Amino acid sequence: MEWFEELDFDENPFDTNPKRHPEKLVGLTEISSELMYRLESGAMVFLQGKKGFGKTSLLWNVIRNKRWRGKIIYVDCKSLSEDLNIEKLLINKQGLKGILFKVKPKDMVLLLDNVGKLSKINTERVKYFFDQGYLRSVVFTGEDFKKADFSKSLKQRIGSRILEIEPVDKYQAIAIIRNRIHDLNMISDDLIEEVFKKSDKNPKKLLENCEQLFSSVIESNEDKITKKHLKLIEG
Repeated sequence: MEWFEELDFDENPFDTNPKRHPEKLVGLTEISSELMYRLESGAMVFLQGKKGFGKTSLLWNVIRNKRWRGKIIYVDCKSLSEDLNIEKLLINKQGLKGILFKVKPKDMVLLLDNVGKLSKINTERVKYFFDQGYLRSVVFTGEDFKKADFSKSLKQRIGSRILEIEPVDKYQAIAIIRNRIHDLNMISDDLIEEVFKKSDKNPKKLLENCEQLFSSVIESNEDKITKKHLKLIEG
């Protein structure tokens, strides 16, 4: 039996995979609304934030939105080889009502995650498809817009449409964990705050460290997380 099943959870409550664990976007409501507005208006947007701050979660929130059902193309650029022509990837994308760019679909939304791994020539191809009207909106995600390997013309096209994910505060960090464990009283708010600090105030690291704490405590047949357990996680 898995440790979380001992606590009557069907799955790991601290799972950091946004595909498997849809949730309320604590601290991201405002930027999520702004992102949806930009998609509706038909624009190129750069979503900027540190690793673990929720960029992919925001994209999957878009994917789950009924407004865009059947019109989303999501690409994790980390999985692309450098010599891949993104046009071929888009043409062969599954789940569309035809062959993309041959039947000229309308109102498609392209979500390009982790564009630090996307070649400059592929970003220019995306710009071409957008200019030709095949794509309604495009979202790029990365840690720093200034460091993105984009052409000058593409950066000009994005312009000031840069949405930056702000760090969460201690109250939002507590809410993230409480949303995951509900009324389970194994850890105090003060200790969640301590774990948050030891996680460099990074939401993803916070979840990973909480998973380590909870699993270790359960495996030790204990029922409460205390300060002595904090030595189990990296500071």
